[in-house]
Amino acid sequence: MVETRGGRRFALFFVAAAFVVLLASHWLTPVDNVATTAAAPFTSLISGIAQDVGDTLSGVFQAGELRRENAALRQRYASLLKIVISLKARAHDNALYKTMLRFADSSPHLDLLPARVIWTDPTGIGNDIVIDKGAQDGLRDQMTVLDPNGWFVGTIEQVRQNNAVVTLLENPSLSVGAYDLTTGAGGMGALVEGRYDALPQLRYVLTRDTLHVNDLVVTSGQLNLYPRNILLGQVVSVHRVPYQIWQDADIKPAADIAHLEVVQVVRNWNPAAAAQPPSGH
Repeated sequence: MVETRGGRRFALFFVAAAFVVLLASHWLTPVDNVATTAAAPFTSLISGIAQDVGDTLSGVFQAGELRRENAALRQRYASLLKIVISLKARAHDNALYKTMLRFADSSPHLDLLPARVIWTDPTGIGNDIVIDKGAQDGLRDQMTVLDPNGWFVGTIEQVRQNNAVVTLLENPSLSVGAYDLTTGAGGMGALVEGRYDALPQLRYVLTRDTLHVNDLVVTSGQLNLYPRNILLGQVVSVHRVPYQIWQDADIKPAADIAHLEVVQVVRNWNPAAAAQPPSGH
């Protein structure tokens, strides 16, 4: 049989305790001094064992208490972390909505509906997003979509009951009437068109007109498709070819299209009432 340290200690404790009990009850009859002397080592051993047992029991109880305290602290930390996250998210959203309110105050002629972006292409190559507002919110196809600053994002392509698909400015299927706000170049004939894997381009600007790098490009309101003077972007390069009638310019979109969280939909601009060019043009 294997003898454990705990077993040996318990046996020794039992023998010593029995000896002391017999001594105290006068079952043993040696001379008091001799008995006391003989019992001294056992008494010391018993005291040490009792101390060890007490310390062990105290440690067990303290460990349990520490575990309970740690569990309570972890729960408290989790609750505080949730509060911090909630407050930071609320502060972030409040900043976005304050930006939208400033634009709304400066554009009282526009009926703006805030909407949250609920889907973007995870590959980063898509030219569409989905927002959480739809037909039940009064949205229709071809409505203009802006970012929180009021800068052009795109147009609604497909309306569902509870959400809608937005075609972005970078999409090659989208063309927006535009002009150079600084020089007036472009006018009613120029368009900003999206391109795959490249910046949108301001096209059909007469070479006699002046385009500069860093000029701001805005919507022209051509054919009444979009509100006028909505910021599209900024000229980053100009392309002129000798003896050609047109010049082009690459445009960096003003809206941070890759990181959109919320947008604004212009509800009171009726693209269905778009003007038609004269026949033969």
